[in-house]
Amino acid sequence: MLGGFILIAVQTAGAVQFQISDAAEFSKIIDTHAVFATNATINSQIEGPVWIPNGQYLVFSDMGNNKLKKLDPSNNVLSDYFLEPLGAKYNGNLLDWQERLISCESGSNGFKMVMTTNVVVGTSTGTIVPLVTSCNGLKFISPNDVCVKSDGSIWFTDTGSDSGIAPGASGYQPGYYVYRFYETNGNATVLRVITNGIQRPNGICLSPDETKLYVADDGIYWNLTNIMVYNVTSSNTLTGGKLFCSVGGGFSDGFRCDADGRIWSTAGDGVEIFAADGHLIGKILMGNRPNNLCFGGPQYQTLYTVGQPYVCSFPVLVAGAVSIRKLAVCRNGGCLLVSWPAPSTGFGLQTSDSLGEGAVWSDRTDTLQVTNGLNQVSLFPTNAAIFLRLRLN
Repeated sequence: MLGGFILIAVQTAGAVQFQISDAAEFSKIIDTHAVFATNATINSQIEGPVWIPNGQYLVFSDMGNNKLKKLDPSNNVLSDYFLEPLGAKYNGNLLDWQERLISCESGSNGFKMVMTTNVVVGTSTGTIVPLVTSCNGLKFISPNDVCVKSDGSIWFTDTGSDSGIAPGASGYQPGYYVYRFYETNGNATVLRVITNGIQRPNGICLSPDETKLYVADDGIYWNLTNIMVYNVTSSNTLTGGKLFCSVGGGFSDGFRCDADGRIWSTAGDGVEIFAADGHLIGKILMGNRPNNLCFGGPQYQTLYTVGQPYVCSFPVLVAGAVSIRKLAVCRNGGCLLVSWPAPSTGFGLQTSDSLGEGAVWSDRTDTLQVTNGLNQVSLFPTNAAIFLRLRLN
């Protein structure tokens, strides 16, 4: 122990230490003997890491060179994934529930949200579909980060940090806002959902149960960053809006929830972890400032961080909250047919007779069938209430 810090490893990125604020909670999520690794070094502004389960590799934005990069963690080989159109400058990335890549185009020829599919790895060949290009007839200033809800709605922040365009410039939005739209009809459904109370919205994330929306307010760079939390109603309107936590040591550029609702946020000196009630659990002091992070690996229990010039990884004891798998239930004769998109990682169906903090969830052992890309389980109903959820195996 050194002044309240635990030194665990020295890598090319420097010494990694832990600062523990809640020892009981910290022990549930991090093994202090785990090995921290520097997977790659790249001298460029890097952002938007996203785990690709169909292939088990990491993709992230090389903003300085206008391309997406691919990291294979099995051998740490770094290669080009997709050469973006000139000036597109992908920033934040995320997979939707069908494992399609949703990206924020923040460059001068971008300023929109796009879906990229059918990529021929290492080339500029792929299908880029603009999802939303404007709101109320005005262009966005510089889309930054994104999250996706299971109903198909996409939520993103427009920080304006990469364009040099001031709010209110001719043809552009009058401020830095948070937006929501539906990918099937983006320009017709896009709405400003947060227009005040935040100076510069940056990182954005939904809670695992999709009832909370978290948004980072960078305000003035390099000062303390606040993460705000909003209630999400069943109609996707936001209510409330209050301080969830404050991130020290720089600004919270990006963050993600784990499966139990904790927030893992980048900070000026590493990663800070907050409980679902907002109190600080602890910090991973990495010796460099990451720009963004995500969970990956076969069970989403590896934390990946990106920030010039390092791509780093660290095993954790809890799974990240991955793109929501939406359950569908219909009657099939005398039984209920429960189905969800068949992912390339292992999800299991669980049931409980109640909801809430004290609910006990049990794994189902029903026969699983895969039909037309859907996992399907047949349940025989009783008169008792039953609640269903998906969980990583």
